[in-house]
Amino acid sequence: MQEKIYPLVSIALATYNGQQYLEKQLISLINQDYPNFEIVISDDCSSDNTWSILESYARQDLRIRLLPRDFNRGYVKNFIRAFGECRGQLISPSDQDDIWHPEKTRRLVENMGEATLIYSNNRLIDENDKPLGKTLSDSLKGKMIQGNDSRNLLFCNSICGHAMLFRKDLLSTSEKLDTTLYIDWTIAFLAADKGHIKYLDEVLVDWRQHRRSFTAYNRDNTPLQRENRLRIEEANLNTFSSIKGQNQTFSLATKRAWNAWHKSYLNLSMLIFILKHGRITHKFHSARHPALKYIIGHKLKKILRPNYYEKLD
Repeated sequence: MQEKIYPLVSIALATYNGQQYLEKQLISLINQDYPNFEIVISDDCSSDNTWSILESYARQDLRIRLLPRDFNRGYVKNFIRAFGECRGQLISPSDQDDIWHPEKTRRLVENMGEATLIYSNNRLIDENDKPLGKTLSDSLKGKMIQGNDSRNLLFCNSICGHAMLFRKDLLSTSEKLDTTLYIDWTIAFLAADKGHIKYLDEVLVDWRQHRRSFTAYNRDNTPLQRENRLRIEEANLNTFSSIKGQNQTFSLATKRAWNAWHKSYLNLSMLIFILKHGRITHKFHSARHPALKYIIGHKLKKILRPNYYEKLD
């Protein structure tokens, strides 16, 4: 009987001042039931007890490689550093405050097939590990992105870094990762543009929601959230439209329409664009719903609704 081959999976953990939840995350990583993995950790010069916790676990488990600390890079570049040190051909990003189910890595590898990236569902929990009664798929009404159409990811994303497993060679296709706000979103865009994304409808991660979380799930209800949404949209369109691929022309057209709306008092270009293409670019809604936000120009909206955004620009 032919011996089963287990490809090396590199779990890339980026940390910064994460002492409160870090040990629970580390224990969940160490307890993965997949037989061939390493844990590559890059700490961004934490000022709390994070480094001591990491050193303690690294001494106890040879699968952990703790990269030397040198200088503060920021959230995205800290992950990029960890990715660059990964030895496996499959990479699984990890935040410092979630909890992975023991079978997570194994189930993703088993179901990956020829996909460039595979990701799972997750369950939302609070600061005390209590389930909040819903999954990300529940929140998005089951509209989880998969396939090879990167246009689906221009404004919407269901693919969280903590839930994904991707092929390392995907990172060689672009130098754009360090210009993004959300590195997992850009990786997902690249995977759809250069290959194929697969969704596994199993809850394999507990996604912690708390005040200091960098990637907590939230809605578009407060001025700060709406301001952040605009910043994300602008950053994504700048990054995605610069990536040479099958949908670059479409991404550039989207960026031009968005910029025209953002800089105007009255410009219908984005409204018309979303009405025409919203079923592709806004999969979580009907085309009509997001188009309503673009009926008037951004500058006029700031005058008519001065408290709608946290800041004006």
